[in-house]
Amino acid sequence: MNSTDFDGVKRDISLTVNDIFINFEEDNHRLPTMEEFRTIFSSHADQYIGPTNELKVEGLGCHLERHRRREQTLWTAANELEAEQRYLRSDC
Repeated sequence: MNSTDFDGVKRDISLTVNDIFINFEEDNHRLPTMEEFRTIFSSHADQYIGPTNELKVEGLGCHLERHRRREQTLWTAANELEAEQRYLRSDC
């Protein structure tokens, strides 16, 4: 996966990450912890990478590897966006 693909993933999920922070702050009057963010974001992850149980049975190893790569890319982008949101919302 090249940097253009990664930038596209970040662009696709940036609104979701921003919404998680906005909604959590409105409901709880604080930023989510890293664990809270990951739990909330994981409920959105299938939307971007697709559920594992829908992979074709034939040639499963290839599909699982592709699924793992997409999932890893998604979480790397989500972690970067989470860090950006925390920085933007901090008092620094």
